[in-house]
Amino acid sequence: MVVPDFFIKYDPKIHDSDYIARRILFTIITKRLKAHKPAVMFISGDSGEGKSLAALKVQEVLCEILGLNLIDVLEDINVFTPLEYPKKLDILLHPKTKGFEKEREKMLKIANILCVHEARTLITAKMWHNFVNQAIGDVNAMSRKIKPMCFMIISQFIRDISTDIRYTLNYYCKVTRPLQGKSKLYINVMWKDDRDLEKPKLRRRTLKGYLVYPSGKHRLFTPKYIELKKPSKDVEDLFDKLDFDSKGKIIHQKMEKMIKEMETQVGSDNKKVPAMVDWYIKNHEQLLLIGKYGKRGFKPKKEIKDMHDLTSDEFKDFTTLLNNKMKENNIMGMGEDA
Repeated sequence: MVVPDFFIKYDPKIHDSDYIARRILFTIITKRLKAHKPAVMFISGDSGEGKSLAALKVQEVLCEILGLNLIDVLEDINVFTPLEYPKKLDILLHPKTKGFEKEREKMLKIANILCVHEARTLITAKMWHNFVNQAIGDVNAMSRKIKPMCFMIISQFIRDISTDIRYTLNYYCKVTRPLQGKSKLYINVMWKDDRDLEKPKLRRRTLKGYLVYPSGKHRLFTPKYIELKKPSKDVEDLFDKLDFDSKGKIIHQKMEKMIKEMETQVGSDNKKVPAMVDWYIKNHEQLLLIGKYGKRGFKPKKEIKDMHDLTSDEFKDFTTLLNNKMKENNIMGMGEDA
């Protein structure tokens, strides 16, 4: 018999689907942490489906439950590149050792979320795979001893996690975003099927719980997915900036190295813009980091000019050539994702 994942007091006269979604997140994550159990959530989805924005919305809801404003701790609880991970985990687990002002220490002591955003295009597949496994292992071990944590890993493929680490996942989620309307977050509960002790298997099932009406009646409720509004504009803007600043440094270093190697081989110094365009076409997931799609094509952020040390003419050439290459490769209108 499956134990219900939630019981939600529900009055159809005053409560809507957003209320139900929030109460589900509260029960499966916050109440789990209060019981001194970690909540490890893997969030998957194709590029452009809105994985990071969905994770931000979940963070926003959980922070509100804790009495926190997400924007105050956004930088501390989101890991944009693997290099940031050890420091941010340590700060959340040991906020008093870092000399922060009292109010900040108080917020970080309460904050119990750490989200690692996909960075597979910045490092090799093997390094990303090893990092994800190590990160989940660390949180599983350390958070049990020091601080129960909600740990979110955002990546496209479940194969980024080794089989033994998959057994420590509590939830497997998938995000889809229609052309219009809210993102849909599919949440599956992970469980271990050990009926065959020689060959135990990892299974998943949909969430199941009860809506409790004012009359006391209980109705079984099995949500196929929960709909999520976008996070607030100030949160989304700050996230975009932090994501750009963190990943932009690595992209710049990788690209400069590539361009220097090309110049050495070709003996020319006019390959920078074409080389940049080729890199972004090959790694088109990063386009959403450096600009936005519009009616007139793709418009790179002005910060790209400084990030890659471009002159005004080079920036114009980059924009034109990039749009032409995107049309040639049918890379247009992917939507918004971080």
